[in-house]
Amino acid sequence: MSVVELKSDQALHRLLAVVDTGEGVKEVRRLAALSVGNVDAKGASILGKTVADWATADLEKEIEKAFSPDPFALMAKAWAQVREVRKAIDASRGPPPKAQTVALLKHEIEASMEPRLVLNVTGVDWCDVKLALSLKLSFESVQIELNDGRISALKLGNPSGNISLKCAGEEVAAFKREIKIARAYKFAAPVPMPAAVPAALASPELPAMSQSVAPLVSHGVPIIA
Repeated sequence: MSVVELKSDQALHRLLAVVDTGEGVKEVRRLAALSVGNVDAKGASILGKTVADWATADLEKEIEKAFSPDPFALMAKAWAQVREVRKAIDASRGPPPKAQTVALLKHEIEASMEPRLVLNVTGVDWCDVKLALSLKLSFESVQIELNDGRISALKLGNPSGNISLKCAGEEVAAFKREIKIARAYKFAAPVPMPAAVPAALASPELPAMSQSVAPLVSHGVPIIA
């Protein structure tokens, strides 16, 4: 498994190294073509062959659009479920605004996204191909620095993680990555914390967390069959 570095101010697709991984794009295209070709509909096999020839640059753009969120924003969404973090967020906003620090014990975060690549023929949506991204992160400890409701810095104890992608239910081996995570981050553009979750969902402790990010539908590149 190859390694990719987690950096601030980078989109999620950078962890997949989409542009740098031609083999991964080829595999997505192959699996998408098989998926479309297996659909029981007139012209499916023809369209499947067309998808197999989908321009690499166009497919790269579609994957990048589908996975544009900031990985740290996904972490913020998970951490915001913790009651102590919510209290620190509110205190940091004031009035008056005041820097706050909150510490979390050992925990894991698992985020998943299931966008669909929409394929269309002559401007009409014909079918779509399901992608499924899984981002898993583990920390012995986390220290979050908050300013005015945003994360300004992080200190991470023994962090580790990995990311993987499936297309039409099949894992794309070339996109599987171990994530190299630094022990400290400072953000030039602080990471916003999401709105408060219902009190019933706020946890006082955090042995483990998971979240499912709402599906994103990317615009299909016109394919003429």
